[in-house]
Amino acid sequence: MNRRKFIASLGAGAFVAPWVTQLLVRGAAAAEGDFPLRFFVLFTGNGQFPDHWMPSGGELDWTPSPVLTPMNDMRDKLLLLRGFQGDGSHSVGMSETLTGRPSQNGDGVATGGPSIDQFFADAWHGNTPLHSLEVGVMPANEASDQICYSASGLPIPPIGQSLGAFERVFAVTNEDPAVAVARRAQKASVLDVISKDLTALQGRLGAKSRTLLDEHLTLIREQETDLQQPFEPNQCPLHDPPSGDGLIDTWDHHNDTLAAAFRCDATRVASMRVGGWGGIESGGYPEIGIQAGHHDAAHGGSPDPYNDLLGINTFHAEQFGNLLRILDGVPEGDGTLLDSTVCVWVNEFGLGDFNHHGRDDIHVVLGGGACAGMAQGAYRVQPGTDYAHFLFTLTHLLGETGASSFGDRGDTLVADLFS
Repeated sequence: MNRRKFIASLGAGAFVAPWVTQLLVRGAAAAEGDFPLRFFVLFTGNGQFPDHWMPSGGELDWTPSPVLTPMNDMRDKLLLLRGFQGDGSHSVGMSETLTGRPSQNGDGVATGGPSIDQFFADAWHGNTPLHSLEVGVMPANEASDQICYSASGLPIPPIGQSLGAFERVFAVTNEDPAVAVARRAQKASVLDVISKDLTALQGRLGAKSRTLLDEHLTLIREQETDLQQPFEPNQCPLHDPPSGDGLIDTWDHHNDTLAAAFRCDATRVASMRVGGWGGIESGGYPEIGIQAGHHDAAHGGSPDPYNDLLGINTFHAEQFGNLLRILDGVPEGDGTLLDSTVCVWVNEFGLGDFNHHGRDDIHVVLGGGACAGMAQGAYRVQPGTDYAHFLFTLTHLLGETGASSFGDRGDTLVADLFS
């Protein structure tokens, strides 16, 4: 019996004990090899028209929709899901998409963390030089635009410039050992001073400020602990530094940097946010022949909103597919880097027409993940399933089977994610 059928046989609403999925994950890992799993999440906004996104046909013989057509060559490594349920509105969607903890007062800020990417970054901490890598394409950076949150609920903004993201990876790769030792010694000295100063402040702050200060101190202590370990050079060939900062150049360079970061094991967790609340606004898409902003088109406010939305989301699919192809072109054992990476494309809204602000038919595209035992080549519908259960299922899919819940409501495995 495969993993999907076995989990389903336990009951749709049943909590699955950690030992069950631990055995399944170990079995899948043993079959595929010992390469580490990685996790990547792409966020784009404003939902999608049903006839733009929804495939036709059955679970395995589906025909791609217009938006999904650019990824059809990767269909055997895709998993398409729709029908998840969540609370509505931009603010709730932005805050809940990765945390499962929706905003309660309309400010768009999650009520806590971690986001699913940071859950994995915390669980896998210490295995790589970088905790995680957050990048953005023309990212807005108000509090309501954030999707990545630390365990204590602090937002983690992305790096918008492609050169900045590349330098983040380059700084921990191919560094001269003598330079690295000197840099680490200097950093340890600076951290020691900062730690003493912050500790002296603790007794003077209120409860909320102390919580933030405690998190900073925890991060400092973790870095100090890491610096006490022997330096291990991370030697790995990288592409040339990127140039150009337009829409296409930035996204292409980010894709190259993300793939290099995974290939070189600089990090195993990464995210990309396109725009922010409302996506990329006016002036972002002329390179692909669209003058309207994403949010305006989604509200029917552009001259040709139906085709503008189609063009914008098709471009997003092309770029997601490009990353999948890059990862799939890197051999790893008997498979590829994509097989060891679970890639997820999410949105703050579900499927709907203009001005649709609901999360009553949430759609997700997943790619890769064969080594995690993720289903491949399938289109599956989850009518009425809480979106939070999807996030919880990701924790088990990637081997963190000790998790008993995620976010505010996620506590039930969604069998359709498993092969």
